[in-house]
Amino acid sequence: MPTLSQFSLADLAQPLSAPQQAAVLAQLDSQQAERLQSICEPARLQQALQARQQAQHLLAAAGVSTQLAQTAAGRPYAPAWPALEGLSWTHCPHAAAAALGQGRVGIDLEYPRHSTRMLALAQRYFSPREAAQLAATPGAEQSAHFYLRWVAKEALLKALGTGIVGGLARFELLQAAQGWQLLTTEPGEWQVEIWQVAERGWLALASDQAQSWQALRTNISLTRICSIHKALDGDHR
Repeated sequence: MPTLSQFSLADLAQPLSAPQQAAVLAQLDSQQAERLQSICEPARLQQALQARQQAQHLLAAAGVSTQLAQTAAGRPYAPAWPALEGLSWTHCPHAAAAALGQGRVGIDLEYPRHSTRMLALAQRYFSPREAAQLAATPGAEQSAHFYLRWVAKEALLKALGTGIVGGLARFELLQAAQGWQLLTTEPGEWQVEIWQVAERGWLALASDQAQSWQALRTNISLTRICSIHKALDGDHR
């Protein structure tokens, strides 16, 4: 298995040109093409195209075909990449990103919005212990800890293959004396790496195999915040 574990991130200030769009579309299978054709909003279509372009950049750098496909369940993959669940991409109105690695991989990107509903969302979607810790977190740290958990959980669930419908409490992220701790009953060496994007966004890279992540290309400033690994006991105590 190749040891390459890289990700790519692009700012969406400039839309893709017509030739760039054509180059991306030429490497999509029929299901991926149909998925893009179903997107009616031009801005969201640009996001989706640029996310796939980032994935193709990673594959080209790895020296393999840049063709993209998706499973019957809708999970994207690259037929030429040995780890068929090792490709993931994400996008938002501000940026698009992709990750290529070993095992099962998931990536998520969030830019915080001002919200007074963080604690209500935590009570609804997080575990009771996570919600209690968040409620006890003071001031500005509360927003940071909410988004760290949210982006990490989304990336982990993408790697698992369920997406958000798998339940955000399936992976529990708790603060302990030694730092952040990841608890789950899912088998595997689960880990999630957290990066800050341009001092305001959050990026998470998740996988079920131990690996280090390197930014292959980006036009946005990145700061690595932490790497959170599955607790040794691996259960919800």
